[in-house]
This record gives sequence, C-alpha cells and structure tokens, in this order.
Amino acid sequence: SIPMKSLKCYNDYNSQVTCTWMEHSEAHDLVGMILYQRDNIKMENKDMLCKRQTGNDLRETPDMYVHWVCHRTTDYFGIGVDDIYGFRPKKVLQTELDVDLFQNGK
Repeated sequence: SIPMKSLKCYNDYNSQVTCTWMEHSEAHDLVGMILYQRDNIKMENKDMLCKRQTGNDLRETPDMYVHWVCHRTTDYFGIGVDDIYGFRPKKVLQTELDVDLFQNGK
C-alpha cells in the first residue's frame, strides 16, 4: 500500500519519534488512515498525532497525494525495544445488500 511504502520514521534518541507518510487523496476522501505505533514491551497500539503537510512544507506536492508528518513522545529508547507501526482506517467500512429471497429462489 502507498502508506506503508512511503512510511519513514526516525527518533532523536531522547524522547521524540517523527514519522512521515502519504496516502492517495481519493483514498483519503473515501476513508482516511490513522498511523499507530506499538512496541514489543507494552504491546498496546497508540495513535500518533499527525498533521497534514501543506504545499509550503514540501518541495513538490502532487495533488494526487496527501502528505502527513506525525510525532510521538516516548519514555524510553533502548536495545531490544522494537517499534512496530501500522495503519487503521478512521472509520469502519460496512456494506449492506437487501435481497428478496422469493425473487431469487426460483
């Protein structure tokens, strides 16, 4: 997916983690994504605080993509602590179909 392929994260080895990523603007309009982080110690998903980057922040901004920069403060960095990142939709996708059983049951 575009969000996973474009995701780049780095830290300041003190307390701040920064991630950048992008998603297709049409996909964002349909169902936007939320970036979350978890580590292999606490194993609980934490949403990252993300802000949309505007054209002034980017050298080249194709209108077909929405660019994001996200931040998270952490209490610890260390050997053996693995950060895991993923995306989840902002809303639950659901479809419904009404079927008339008498019409289809020939």
